[in-house]
Amino acid sequence: MARYARVRLLLALALITGCRQPAPAMPLPPMSHSAYAYYLDGKLAGHRDDWEAAAASLTEAAKLAPDQPMIVVELARALTKAKREPAAREALAIARKRWPDHPEVWLASAELSSAGEGIRAYRRAIELAPDDERGYLGLAKLESSAASEATLRDLVERIPGSVDGHFRLAKHFLDRGDQASAMRELHAVLERDPDHIDARLDLARALRRSGKIAQAIEQTRSAFDRSGQALDLAEELYWLLCEADDRMAAIDLLTLLDDDRSDVEALVAVARLQRGLGLLAEARAISARIAIVDPEAAAILDAELAIPADPAAAAQRLIAISPGSARFAEARRLAGEALFAAGDPRGAAAAVAPARERHPNNLDLAVLAARARASSGDPAGARALVASLGSGLGPSLARARVADHLGDVDGALAILEPVIRAHPDSITALNLAGYLLADANRRLPDAERWLRKARDLSPGDPAVLDSWGWLLLRKGETRAAIRALDRAARFSPNEPEILVHLAAAWAADGAPRTARTLLDRAALLHPSAAVQRRIDALRSTLPAPR
Repeated sequence: MARYARVRLLLALALITGCRQPAPAMPLPPMSHSAYAYYLDGKLAGHRDDWEAAAASLTEAAKLAPDQPMIVVELARALTKAKREPAAREALAIARKRWPDHPEVWLASAELSSAGEGIRAYRRAIELAPDDERGYLGLAKLESSAASEATLRDLVERIPGSVDGHFRLAKHFLDRGDQASAMRELHAVLERDPDHIDARLDLARALRRSGKIAQAIEQTRSAFDRSGQALDLAEELYWLLCEADDRMAAIDLLTLLDDDRSDVEALVAVARLQRGLGLLAEARAISARIAIVDPEAAAILDAELAIPADPAAAAQRLIAISPGSARFAEARRLAGEALFAAGDPRGAAAAVAPARERHPNNLDLAVLAARARASSGDPAGARALVASLGSGLGPSLARARVADHLGDVDGALAILEPVIRAHPDSITALNLAGYLLADANRRLPDAERWLRKARDLSPGDPAVLDSWGWLLLRKGETRAAIRALDRAARFSPNEPEILVHLAAAWAADGAPRTARTLLDRAALLHPSAAVQRRIDALRSTLPAPR
């Protein structure tokens, strides 16, 4: 059957190309009713994703209307979708000979060609239809960066209304750090398409990098509103408000998201952000509403909120979640974290073991199990566990986190530096590497470069801001360190390690009473053993209260 179909296709194309005549100077004649019926049948089959049927019907249409180049173009595209690319290329090769001056034939040919042939085909399409943006956009995808930018410049000069042209040109400017030129192009996009969410977000990010935080918030809020209040944009707006040090606006945004239209996952996300801000009562109120429709999600959220005050009890509630639950792995991970916080690493290992059996590739569970082994006196076992996770970004970060837990700064950095080279936008790698260097008071210029990049990629994040403040303190910029760490503490008031860092900054600034008050607050938050040692060490350096 496949051979028969191919013969029919070649016969049809032979009919099309036979007795080739110069291209007519007049419009093409209309299709016959039969040809049009086959053409429509082929298009409808394509809408059903039945590409074999589409190719068969379009082949019949091509036989009945041999003077219609667009039927061959549609036939080639259907053949491509049907995974019959050689036949599609053959059809287009014949079409190029039959209609050498038809731009659609060259556009379709470019889509199926190798890079070099595609470039030539797109250039021919542009020559034939200089006011069709598709040729420029296709050509720009295949060219080198410099040539692509030149093509896009030609496009927006020739067709100023090309939204895609302005947007992709803006992307070129963003890639090389030319914020001003990027913003000009992004404004051009939004003038023509105010609902272009990606352009509005890119404009907001460029404005933020240029120090125009208020305008960045305005554009992000507009993107959030125009998207129908999408959760991912809400979170981006939330962190931008944190970066602007506008705690009240951040709280107002969370209040807006806490409504009956939000699904369970959105409400859980809002509750976790509220928890981060220290708004535990508000987070518990959301959990009570979630319990009506998803008791397990509410139970996990309640336990998560209870971990700082009573980690052992929270762990027991989490362990009660059934192994058959879709949330089993999440529950056991949190139970392990709770038991670890309670100073019971063996209990943490036991809690996560059943989940690891069901989810052996879950990196968070693996890291927790490795940390538990290390804290139970088996550092070699911890390293072996994460060494078995394979390669890639996630496993490498897991190994770095375990090395950090073992106090092996050099080992962690030896893992992180290649990761940063391979994945320069990994916020986790940048933040951990920068913090480790700052904490060890080593290679501070490298730490600053990495943390500055992390701050750019994750504005408003208290964990990154904490690392940045710690670096500033190491550099001797005490007042700047206090400002950064104070903001981190206000947006994450229940994180004891941030309070310890802020206390150290105030102590360095000659304010031991303030430092002591912050250490007292940190001690009440049930810190880990490592953080408690830092509290005790810093407290021992402070002069006795008068």
